Amino acid sequence: MNRLFDKSIVLACCIAAAMGLAVDAHLVAAFCLGVIATSLAEVAQRNRARRASEAASYAYIIAAVFVPPFVPFAPLAFYDIARRVRREHAWVVLGIGSVFAFALVADLRTDALTVRTLLLTSILSVAAALLSLRTAQLEREQQRMRRTRDELQERALALEARNRDLADRQDYEVELATLAERARIAREIHDNVGHQLTRASLQAEALRVVHADEPRVAADFTDVKRTVDEALQLVRASVHALNDNATDLSVQLERIVEGARSDSGPQIELEVLAEHTPANVANCFAAVLREALSNAMRHAHAKTITVRCMEHPSFYQLIVTDDGTGGVRTGARSATGGMGLASMRERVEALGGTFTAGSRVGASGWRVFATIPKQQGDEGR
Repeated sequence: MNRLFDKSIVLACCIAAAMGLAVDAHLVAAFCLGVIATSLAEVAQRNRARRASEAASYAYIIAAVFVPPFVPFAPLAFYDIARRVRREHAWVVLGIGSVFAFALVADLRTDALTVRTLLLTSILSVAAALLSLRTAQLEREQQRMRRTRDELQERALALEARNRDLADRQDYEVELATLAERARIAREIHDNVGHQLTRASLQAEALRVVHADEPRVAADFTDVKRTVDEALQLVRASVHALNDNATDLSVQLERIVEGARSDSGPQIELEVLAEHTPANVANCFAAVLREALSNAMRHAHAKTITVRCMEHPSFYQLIVTDDGTGGVRTGARSATGGMGLASMRERVEALGGTFTAGSRVGASGWRVFATIPKQQGDEGR
């Protein structure tokens, strides 16, 4: 838009400079060819078209040297020449300008054009070249600003993604520390309070036996033992609850995947869509995933491993797939990995689940599929 506005002004000034000249076929042809040449420079996009438009501008200046009616519209050509001039080709532009200046002097001596037209054309040629250079600099600045804006936006998006990763990592570390603290508290209660209550229960039973010939005293020790046993049951229930809370499936699977990732290894994608998974299911899936990743990395030569763990209304599901060489791994596993597959199957079937492993249908790679049904108390979750 800037260049169209500039050329409109230059064209209007060229028409003003041509006022007073006799309107003939040469002047009309000069006007039409000047407009065509400057329009070609705007629509040219490819390198070949740009070179053609640049050649047309130079040809117009050469025609103005020999044909005086072309002179008033030469500033349009100078505008386009200055637009694409390069520092190493500046001498060509200076040469063309010098020849054009000598042509103006020759036209002045031969009275081919009026002094007013020649003076206005000289001023307009210099002004058009300077205006073109200024617009070119403005376009370069605008392009640089757009490039800087895009780079800043790209950096802002990268920084935002990095902040999200750091926030997720921080949440993961906090959750991991919380679960570790719960496990420590459960161990402390089990090792200290639980043992003391067990000792108190045994002592109460021993005293009851010693005072068996005293019914009232024996009854009192029986009551004490009953109270201590109830407290021991409550402590055990609390310890199991803390252990179940400390066994978070997503944390366990993330820890296993992070331990398996490496710069030279396959890309591992993890997706966990399960909440409040029982401890036995979480431990089973963790063991299955650990063994599946180990087999895939040893035998698969895969580039991508996908791990998906989902919770359905009536069962939990774990799927591990890769794009490795499934056929080769089948033979390798039959020789070295049979115990791993058997161990995974036994773990899953011990919880009433189903386990399958084999080559993917219709695609290269291996697929491990495990499902464990929910217990009666878990189906409402």
